[in-house]
This record gives sequence, C-alpha cells and structure tokens, in this order.
Amino acid sequence: MGRMEKFSPQLKKIIAISATLVIGLSPGWAADFPETGSTITVIVPFGAGGMVDLMARTLAPYWDAKWGTRTVVLNRPGANGQIALTEMLRQKPDGQTIAFTQGFDTQMSYLNAEAKAPYSRSSFTPVGLVQSTPSVWVVRADSPYRTMGALLTAARSRPGELNFGTPASRGPAVLYLEEFEKKAGARLNSVPFNDAPSMVGALLGGHIDLAISNPAVVLPHVRAGRLRALMVSGDTPLKYFPDTPASASLGLEISKLGSNTGLTLARGTPEAAVQAWSAMLESLTSDPALRARMDEMAVQLAYATPADYAQSWTATDAEVRRILLRVSGDVRPVQ
Repeated sequence: MGRMEKFSPQLKKIIAISATLVIGLSPGWAADFPETGSTITVIVPFGAGGMVDLMARTLAPYWDAKWGTRTVVLNRPGANGQIALTEMLRQKPDGQTIAFTQGFDTQMSYLNAEAKAPYSRSSFTPVGLVQSTPSVWVVRADSPYRTMGALLTAARSRPGELNFGTPASRGPAVLYLEEFEKKAGARLNSVPFNDAPSMVGALLGGHIDLAISNPAVVLPHVRAGRLRALMVSGDTPLKYFPDTPASASLGLEISKLGSNTGLTLARGTPEAAVQAWSAMLESLTSDPALRARMDEMAVQLAYATPADYAQSWTATDAEVRRILLRVSGDVRPVQ
C-alpha cells in the first residue's frame, strides 16, 4: 500500500492543498505561518461601510481560501486610526493580528502633538501597500453648484459659510484644505466626521454643502443620481467619473490628496510572518478576478513591498511634519 493510500480522502485533499501552497511559496515565506485553521484578526480604523471596511471584507475571504484560516474583521474608528492601532499593539506580535493603515491619517495619529498617541513610528512594521486611489469632491445632485468653479465663486463671496465635510478632525483633507483655500482664494467651513459613510449621509441630508471622499463610498450615490461629482484630485480624470475634471486641469495643485491604504504589523513580528503577508498581498493584488471585483467598487489595487511601503511611510512622515509645523507650530518627533 502506498503512503498516500493510508490517508482518508479528506486528509489527502488537505495534504494536496498544503503541498500546492508550499510549492508556490517564496524562499522568505515560512511554511508554518499561518497555521491552517488559525484565526486572523484584521483591524479597520474606520466604520462599517467605508472603503477600507469594504476592502477588508473583500480581501479576507481570498487569503482565508489560500491559507485555510478564519478572519475576523474588527472596526475601531476614530482619532485618525489611533484607536485601531492601539488595539493592534495590545495583541501578541505574532502576525495573527494586522491593521489597515491609511497614508497621512496614520502619521497624523502619532505626529500630532494634540493626539497623545501611546505609540510612535518605531512601533510598527509596514507590510505593504494595498490600494491607491485619488479623492473625489461631491455635492448633492440638487446643489446650485454644478461646477467646482461655481462653488469656489460662492465660497469667495461668502467666506466660511459653505460647509465642507471631511472624514477626520485633523486628517489629510483638513490640512490640505488650508493650502487649497490659499491657492483658490476661498474659505470653507470644515465639518469633521468619524468616517466617510456618516459624512456622506450628512451631505445627502443637506447638512453640509460639499464633501471629499474616496470613490468607493460616493460612486453608488453618483450613479443613482443622488450626488454630483465636481472634481477628482490629481492630474488625470478617473474612469469612474469620466465627465468629472481632474484638479490639475482646473489649476488646483492638490494631487497628493487621495487615499493610500496598506497593511501593518506590530514591531517585533517575526520576519517570516511579515514576508508571508507581503507575498500574500502581492498575490492578491495581481489576481485578475479580485482586481475586477475591486474595480467595480472603484478601488484601485496597488502593491508595494515592505521596504517600499516603509520608504513611502517615511516620506509621508516628512510631509505631515511640514504641514503640522506650518499650521500649529508643534509636532512630535519621529521615534
């Protein structure tokens, strides 16, 4: 009797799947992470229904299918991700608990002196970029402002009267808004929200005049005729909003204002786990079926290695420090 014949059909299937996974692993991917049947916790720093939450609940089944794991998604919104990241750092750094991090928001959480975060840059091990998508500026479909030019004209004639919704009290939209106002010669009244879905709800309810968000949250409302997109941030239009001009074409330099999302582990996580996650992200972000599914949600998947993501993180540190020093004159050191 052959060696495989001694095993049950179910066990043979498990062995075959495991062998396939091991063959496809890169040299840096340890075969013992994660263990089949183990639980992975993914912490999302935003509320349910937002882009990052949708990403988490779309990506998790893919790696569960490949790894044989069970993933639990925890929403811990607030404080530019500070609540979520603090929660992750409380757990054992074994790679089983991972958090989504949002470019700029994450850096704000520990560089902003007012935030008093119990962690610093060195508390984390960046794993990789997952998506990069420009932001979109929207109004209600029945808004009197049919173009960005018309809205700015109104803002110049009525300084501080138009309410501008942002998904964080001191997030990137708020800080870049201050630069945007100087360039546009207009002043808006910033109204912060804990997450994008609640901000869009306020816009639909007529409580604010303008909002900036990621495409995934507002695209369904634009397609349904409830919202109108006035502008996308960047140099080129987005295919999701083919008739909406890019900010560069309007002479507005706000190309950096967008959404860059990655996954991050705690410092001290074994290198094998970091590399396993990195290899998984590279595999997922290049999967045609997954890319098509995310594209339907207006999410542009993008991958970066741990080293490249860490380098991007460092560059964002410098950008946030520059803006905080100009706006408030106070910033915590990068540690």
